[in-house]
Amino acid sequence: MNASNPEPEVPKDPYKLIKWLIWCYFLLLIYEGALRKWILPGLANPLLIVRDPVVILIYLLALSKGAFPDDGLVAWINGMGILTFLVSLVAGSGNILVSIYGWRTDFLHLPLIFLMGKVLNAKDVKRLCIGLLLTAIPMAFLVMVQFKSSPTAWVNAGVGGSEGGQLDVGFGKIRPPGTFSFTNGLANYVSLVAACLLYAVIERKYYPKWLLFSAAPAVMLMITISGSRATVSAVVVSVAFLALVCLRYPSYIGGSFKFVLLALPGLWLVMSLPVFQEGIMVHTKRFGEAGGGVQHGIVERTFSDYLNGIYAVADTPFFGMGLGMGTNAAAGMLGNGQRTFLLAEGEWERVVKEGGPVFGLGFLLLRVAMAAYIGLICMGALGRKNPLPLMILSACLLPVLNAQFGQPTALGFAVFGAGLCLGAVNEAVEAIPRLQPIRTLQRGPRGRSIHAEMLHGSK
Repeated sequence: MNASNPEPEVPKDPYKLIKWLIWCYFLLLIYEGALRKWILPGLANPLLIVRDPVVILIYLLALSKGAFPDDGLVAWINGMGILTFLVSLVAGSGNILVSIYGWRTDFLHLPLIFLMGKVLNAKDVKRLCIGLLLTAIPMAFLVMVQFKSSPTAWVNAGVGGSEGGQLDVGFGKIRPPGTFSFTNGLANYVSLVAACLLYAVIERKYYPKWLLFSAAPAVMLMITISGSRATVSAVVVSVAFLALVCLRYPSYIGGSFKFVLLALPGLWLVMSLPVFQEGIMVHTKRFGEAGGGVQHGIVERTFSDYLNGIYAVADTPFFGMGLGMGTNAAAGMLGNGQRTFLLAEGEWERVVKEGGPVFGLGFLLLRVAMAAYIGLICMGALGRKNPLPLMILSACLLPVLNAQFGQPTALGFAVFGAGLCLGAVNEAVEAIPRLQPIRTLQRGPRGRSIHAEMLHGSK
C-alpha cells in the first residue's frame, strides 16, 4: 500500500445496533417459552410481552437514524391502530388494559417487518438462517426427549411450570413443543427452519456442509415426531415453493438431487430409530379417521378459518367488542381465572368480532395487502435468480394471513419471517454505502483541510 494513496477506510454500519436487537428478538422468539416454563415460571405472564421492549427500542433507534419506514402500508398500520384503539375505548370493553394489549397484539410489531426490510440485506438474512439451522440440532434432541417422556415429566411442563400442560395425541404421547410454550410455536419454527434448509440445499456455497448434513436429519425427525398436522402441512408448502423455484431454474434440480444422495445415510439412520416409527404411528392416527383425514383435518379446517371471519360480520356490533377481547390474555385480565377464547378460536373471526365490520375487515384487508406486497417482492427477486426471499415466504405467507396474533409466538414468527423476506431482497444493495476511492489531495490554499478539499474541490 502506497503511503501517499492509502486504502479507503471501511465505513461503520449505521444499523449495527438495530441488527443486534433483531438478533435479540430472534433469540427471545426461540427461547421465551423456556423462560416461561422452566427458568422463570413465576413470571410466565409478564414474559408474554418480553419482546415488546426490544421492538420499541428498535423503533426508537430507527427514528433517531431516520430509518423508520414511512411507506403506505406502515401508515395504514399506524393509522388503523390509532383509530381502532380509540373506538375500542369508547364502544368496546371499556377496559384500558385489555385495549392496550389488543393494540400491541394487532399493531405494535407489524412495522418491524418493513424496518427489517430497510436495514437488513441478504448477507444478514443468511447469517440469521445459519443461526436457525444451528438451533435445529439441539431442538430436535429436546423434542425427542419430550416425545419419549411421560406427559407429566418436568420436560413437558406447561406455562408457569404446570404439570401436564401439553396436548395429548394418544399412545401416552404429547405433542412436543420444544423450547416453546405450546406446540404451535414448534410448528412455526420447523416451517421456517425447513424453508432455510431447502434454500441452503440449492445454494450450498454459503453454508457449511456439516451444518446442512446435520440439520436435515434433525428437521426430518422433528416433523415426524411433532404429532402436528400443521407442522407437516407447513413443510409441504415449503417443498411446493422449492418445486416452483426448480421449475423456474432447472439448474437447481441437479444440486438438490446430489444433496439428497449424500444425506441418505443420515436420513436412513433417523428413520431406523424407534422414536421415528412411533412418530409415524401418531401421524397415521391423526391423518386417518381419528384425525379427520387430509380433506377434513387440513383443507376444510383451513378454509373454515377464513369463512368464519366473513360469516361473523352478520352478528357482530358495528364497532365490535373491543380490541383484545378475543385474546387469551383478556380472559385473565377480566377476572375469568382461565386463559380461554372469549370470542372465537379462529383468527379471522376474532379480528372481526373485536373490531367490527369496518375496522375488523379493514385489518384483515391490511394483512392480505401485506401478504400480496411481500409475495410480489419475492417473485421479483426470483426473477433475478434470488430464491431466498421466496423460500422464506413459504414459511410466513400463511402466518401473515391467518396466524393467531393473540399468541405471541405466532405473531413473532409471522413478523420475523416476513421481515426476513424483505431483507433478503436487498442482495444487490449494500446496507452500508460504499465510499468512493480517496483521491490524493494536496492541502489547499489558506491552509484549507483535506476534508474541505473533498467537499469543495481544489481550485
